Amino acid sequence: MGDSVSTFSWAGRCAAGITAGVLAAGIAVAQQPAVLPPITVPAVLPSTTEQAPATPPTTAPPTAPPATPPGQSLFPAPAATPSPVAAPAAESVTYPTAKISGFFHLDAIYSHQSPLNLRTVGPAQDGLDFRRARIAGVGNLAENITYMLEFDFAASQARFVDDWVTFSKVPFFGNIRVGRYRQPFGMAELTSIRELTFLERSSSFALAPFRQTGVMWFDTAQDDRVTYALSGFRYNSDPFGNVYTNIDGYGLAGRATALPIYEENGSLLHVGADYGYNRAGGTNPIRYSSTPEVFAGDVTGSVLLPNAHNLPPYVDTGSIVMSDSNLFNLEAAYAYRNFLVQSEARCAVVRQAAGGTVTLPAFYAHARYVLTGEKIPYSKKNGVFTRVKPDCPVDKGGYGAWEVAFRWSYIDLNGTNGTINGEPAPGRSMNVLTLGLNWYLVNNAKFQFNYIHPILDDPTLGTSNADYFAVRCQIDF
Repeated sequence: MGDSVSTFSWAGRCAAGITAGVLAAGIAVAQQPAVLPPITVPAVLPSTTEQAPATPPTTAPPTAPPATPPGQSLFPAPAATPSPVAAPAAESVTYPTAKISGFFHLDAIYSHQSPLNLRTVGPAQDGLDFRRARIAGVGNLAENITYMLEFDFAASQARFVDDWVTFSKVPFFGNIRVGRYRQPFGMAELTSIRELTFLERSSSFALAPFRQTGVMWFDTAQDDRVTYALSGFRYNSDPFGNVYTNIDGYGLAGRATALPIYEENGSLLHVGADYGYNRAGGTNPIRYSSTPEVFAGDVTGSVLLPNAHNLPPYVDTGSIVMSDSNLFNLEAAYAYRNFLVQSEARCAVVRQAAGGTVTLPAFYAHARYVLTGEKIPYSKKNGVFTRVKPDCPVDKGGYGAWEVAFRWSYIDLNGTNGTINGEPAPGRSMNVLTLGLNWYLVNNAKFQFNYIHPILDDPTLGTSNADYFAVRCQIDF
């Protein structure tokens, strides 16, 4: 041990000196120890700004190290040797993947009807209800295979909503979807219900094929400034996507959109055209009807509350036994940053099995303006506008985003030979004026306030009107 003392550092020498002092006080050593050179131990250890004591010379005294700056180690690490840094390995993905998504709409509605409106359509009930409460599982089965399984629990029983699998990057086709999904018909119909400007879509929605079960091909072109889709499906499916008929019962829908103007400053012009063809199965009837763009209560009633029906239909063809129908729709929208105008006009040309062809027209136009200045986003791949995201969300101490909106819609369901319980259906035409105020608290929560004023024209009873006040709380994830 005595031969190794000369190699100790200053700290080692201090420790050795303390040990030697203890030994000198009388601790016996069984074996002959190596004699340590005398070391003077200071009462107070030197600070790191002092020089360390020099090591006893062997051949020549070493040069004392320079003073250590405050806050640094007494024994600095050696200079790092540059070495190449390997790129991190890409994480492997294990399929299938899955995540949960969902949202709810909680609505409160107050109604006021004129005496003639009350006589024409019957009483409208005020209500507080969950208009929608949906849970969905989404993910990938492979890199180019995605899926969605969505269920709605707000009705009297759970029902399918969107349940499909999509194959992307398919040669010559682009994308192919199989299952139950929204048909490629209408800009409002293809806008997510989470991102609607008003509580409900306009009354023209009554003419759309909407969700059916089938196969769809869709893709984009020209840097996503052109979209196109074509779908074939069985018609008309039930709330679970099923169709039961031995003959006929099929349909198709197609949509094409373009952006003649698309600038980085937020200016864009959207145009589109849609076509649909439906052929009912055998003698299965169809029915076109619409409420005044607001709902209260379950559409079908429930086991616990069998009379909790929604607002009565204002326009209604009754049940029509048809041979087929052709649907036509035109789309147009212009947006500049936080301002937007959007409109669609459509008609259904219905050939009735009992004879005669009737044309049922509808349209809407709406304008939006975000008071707090946020841009109204647009999805090029889907050809629709998406949600407003507040620049100053309330969870960051801000006031969220505020938007005002106005819509005028019209639908005419007169002229059919449809029946309700064996009696001729009323048909009727309706104009609806809606004022909206939207408050986007954060990206995934908002409140919506709607004032809805339907003007109903009954061929027998004349013109009547009503007023509805509605508020919605929405969260989604």
